[in-house]
Amino acid sequence: MLNLMKKVLKKRVCAALGAVLLLTGSSAPASSFVFLTRATKAQSVNGWNKFHSVPGKCKVSLPAHPEHVKQVMPVPKEGYDLRYDVYVSAFEKKAVYMMLVAQYPPFMNESYVEESLESFLNGLVMQNQDNKLIFADLTVVQGHKALDFFIDSKGVYFKGRAIMANNNLYLLAMECEHKNYLQEHFNHFINSFEIIQQ
Repeated sequence: MLNLMKKVLKKRVCAALGAVLLLTGSSAPASSFVFLTRATKAQSVNGWNKFHSVPGKCKVSLPAHPEHVKQVMPVPKEGYDLRYDVYVSAFEKKAVYMMLVAQYPPFMNESYVEESLESFLNGLVMQNQDNKLIFADLTVVQGHKALDFFIDSKGVYFKGRAIMANNNLYLLAMECEHKNYLQEHFNHFINSFEIIQQ
């Protein structure tokens, strides 16, 4: 079941990356992932691991050492590269947690943040006809605009938060079957996220 959830999550990540590309007007493919070795830089916190991502300069608590997926996509028409780092971690073969960090060039226009977040969510929801949006709420995380969302897809929850901060998009998400959903774990995961100020 866990392998199936990881495959479904990979499809969702592809959809999320596709939605991110739509925001930049790029038509580059979003399916050529490079799987890396297990991520390091973790220390134990309440049985979970506090993980530090160098790309995006952020921290999050995960249930186990994450698998790391990395991709760099050239966007020659726009004259820059888009970089994505995805960290995926499983909790007892019942739930999968992930953090995606997408880095844009520093000249991105921040006046379109809410529009970008909404387009991003639409890309996630429209990716599968079985997806039903339970809720979506705009919020603020460390002074940056963010969007909380909850999607149900035939007995599987996909719940998370997308944050636009400077030239980074952060996606924090959890996927599990209804029966395995633990609100306290999701809250711990979401509330542990921190952008490291420089």
